[in-house]
Formats: sequence, C-alpha cells, structure tokens
Amino acid sequence: MKPWHVKILMTLAALVLSLIVVELGLRWRGIEYPVFFDFDPQVGVKLRPGAGGYYTDEGRGYVVINSDGLRDRDHQLRHPADTLRIAVLGDSYCDALQVNQDETFWSIMAKALAGCDRLHGRQVEVINFGQSGFGTSQELLTLQDKVWKYSPDVVLLAFTSANDVSDNSRALKKIDYLPYHVYQDDKLVLDDQQTKANWEASRRSLWRRWHLDDLLRFRTFQLLNHAKTLFWQWWTRQNVYKNAGDPVKGPEPGISDSIYREPSTQVWKDAWRVTEGVLLKMRDEVAQKGAQFFVVTTTIGDQVDPDVFHRLKFAWWLGVQDLYYTEHRVEKLCQGQHIPILLLGPTFEDYAVRHQVHLHGFGKTLGTGHWNQTGHRLAGETIARWLCPQLK
Repeated sequence: MKPWHVKILMTLAALVLSLIVVELGLRWRGIEYPVFFDFDPQVGVKLRPGAGGYYTDEGRGYVVINSDGLRDRDHQLRHPADTLRIAVLGDSYCDALQVNQDETFWSIMAKALAGCDRLHGRQVEVINFGQSGFGTSQELLTLQDKVWKYSPDVVLLAFTSANDVSDNSRALKKIDYLPYHVYQDDKLVLDDQQTKANWEASRRSLWRRWHLDDLLRFRTFQLLNHAKTLFWQWWTRQNVYKNAGDPVKGPEPGISDSIYREPSTQVWKDAWRVTEGVLLKMRDEVAQKGAQFFVVTTTIGDQVDPDVFHRLKFAWWLGVQDLYYTEHRVEKLCQGQHIPILLLGPTFEDYAVRHQVHLHGFGKTLGTGHWNQTGHRLAGETIARWLCPQLK
C-alpha cells in the first residue's frame, strides 16, 4: 500500500473514532437537539413522523411525533363509538414542545371533560393537530388535508394573538416557502406556488436523494445542525428584523407592537382582512361537516404578568390603554358571526395576581415565551369548564 493511501486511511479512522467519542460523550451527558420538522408540500413545514427526544430550546419536554406527523399518540381513523372526538388546531401553544405530552392543555382538557354531565358517560378523545409556526392559513389547510379523515365532532381553534395575524402575511412573516391566503378580486384564494417549488427543489437535492437526513438521528449531527440554526437566527435578527418596515421592539422578540393597536399600514390591514376571512372560511367548513366550531385565544406573558404595575408600565410604554386589542377584535368578529369564543386573558390575569405566579416561561425566561406547566393546566381546566355546557 502506498504511503499516501495509509495517511488517508489513518486520517479517516481518526475522524470516525473522534465522531464516535463525541457521539458517546453527548449521549452520556444527555445532550441532544432532535430535529422535529421537515418540508411539506401542503403547509410548507411539517412535524417529522416518528421523531422523538427532549426539546430543550425552552423548557424541557419529552416529545414524540406519531405516524401521522402529530405531536400526539396514534389515533385510529375510524371514529370510536360512544366517544366525543375533539380536533385541536393551533400553533406552538398546541404542539407545546416545552412540556411533556400529559402536561399539555389539550391533554388536561380531555381529562377534565371526562366529568362533563352533558356527555352522559361518553369517552373524550382529543387529537392535537397544532404545530409551531402555523398561522391561521396553515391551520385551515390542516383542517382540510388532515382533520376530516378522523371525523371529529368538535373543532377547537387556539388563536394566538402574539403572531397569528402576522403569520398570515408573507410581507410580515418574511418566509417565502410557506403557503398564504390572499385576496384576489375580493375572493380569498391560496397562494402556494412557492411552497410547491420549494418542495420540488427539496426532493431533487442530494441531501434527500442520498437520505442524508438519516444522519440527524446521531447527536453529533444534531449538534452541528443546532449550531447552524442558531447562526441563522442571529443572522435573521441582524438583517431582517433590523431592516423591517414594522420593527420588532417589544420585550419579547418576534412580537410586533402592532398587535396591540388598530392597524396603521396597508400590510397590517391586509393581514387582518385575510385572518378574518380565513376564520370565517374555517367556520363554514366545520359547519358543512356537521361539527361544532369553537375559538379560544391564548395569552402573552406581558398581558398576564402577576405584577400589575408591570402591565401598566408596559401599556404606557406602548402608548395603549388595552393590551388586548387583537383578542377583542377577534372576539367581536366571532360574536357577530355566532362563533363561540373564549378569551383566556382575564382568567390568566386573575390567577397570576392571586397566586403571584408566572404562567409563561421557564427558569431564566420566566414570564416570557410559551405557557409553562401551570399555564397549560389552567388553560386546559378553563377550556373544559367553558366547553362542557356547550357540547351537543
């Protein structure tokens, strides 16, 4: 064997040995960054069927994605007899990667509804279709593409005031490959050409053709992928939000000040028009299927801070008197269209003040971000009490 052949083999052997040592070290220390998301031709991004592991970006929830790409256990398609089946639609508040599955609001809601007198002994089955990053547009597409094959009796939409409106606008969300609804000649239509193009490009890539995504099962490659994600997030903050026409200025990154007030730009007016149109389209589709439709609005940490002075100071800083502009606007729409709606904000405010606890955040991020275990429990129990007397 030639000397340079020996050097190459020794280098490769050293590299493989190093990767094995790093992999074993990461597993011994319990360090993992599982990849839960993948491209999807319908909604742009989907949860990866069969993915699992600890989510540690915020909180620490053990996450398992079922065979249908849902953060849930597997459910049979056929509607079980003597069972009330509830489909939950929403975004990251619903996939709730920050907590364990039995700690999510929809799991707690299912247990709480088991004692509902109106069900006359029927079982309660909740199926979670929520996914991080979804806006109302993607939630409508999920309803059409995934939900109806399970034949639910109830569809519950968790509306996130923090970003659901901006997530329905390509100009505000600034992610091209997702599908969006737009108005053309006063008709709500789907704009998904970029989504399809991105999917085709992904299918033709060497990464997919060689099944290199299987490498992400190894902790070493998860760590490298996580480092790439962190860099991309930093780059986005430096180059996208900094130059945005509607800057992100609030205490929580990614939440625009515009959610707290009447829209003042055409882009936000268009986003609101699409959001309201999609909500009504969702209501009509649920009615056509003979199911019940309910809407629940989630909360933002600043809205339900246990320190009342903090909330007043935050409102003064924004120059508004009401931190619930988005919730009240959605509430007005729903009430005018006979859609039952529950605003969780007042209940969360009262609970936070009485018990002096934060319902959002974990550890150093307490008070911001998503619901913690206490927030999920309060949401699940509150929604169950509200739903019970309205169920058919």
